[in-house]
Amino acid sequence: MVNSHKISIKGAPVTKGLTFIDVDELRSMATRLVRAVDTLGRLPRTAGTRPAGARSAWPEMIRDSRFAIEATRRIARARPSPSAIDDLDRLAMLMWELPSHQRQLLWARACGVRWTELCRLHRRSRTTLNRDHRRALGAIIMLENAQARQESALQMAQNRIFPIMHCRANHSHLRYI
Repeated sequence: MVNSHKISIKGAPVTKGLTFIDVDELRSMATRLVRAVDTLGRLPRTAGTRPAGARSAWPEMIRDSRFAIEATRRIARARPSPSAIDDLDRLAMLMWELPSHQRQLLWARACGVRWTELCRLHRRSRTTLNRDHRRALGAIIMLENAQARQESALQMAQNRIFPIMHCRANHSHLRYI
């Protein structure tokens, strides 16, 4: 027996029910969160969805005129793909299932906030924050896996309950008089 002492997400020792998550899965989830931040930044903004500092009191006619200074204009970034937006939505819904401190830590790291700044804000060591970050990544992965299992079970149940409807829908061209 190499290591019989296992630690759960909340730090309490457990002996069963804990699934170990591969380091590659943690890195993949961290990369997905970084992509979600990028996707959110590339979504098109209208006057009502801009941050307060980006709004202007000038009328639309003057702001969009050809007399505006060229240096103030920015080149628009490419819009995100529909699959990137779907992944952003999925991750956002999963993040709401996490406690607020885990949610804040995951989002801050995905936004590129440095560990030193997070240590100062949270008044914790980098080792502790790194451990909490890994646990938060593991928690969101476990939530996503649980959600996928529920969706597949629901799909299987629907296929068992409604096979006749599927059959009729597929053979609607066959009509008996």
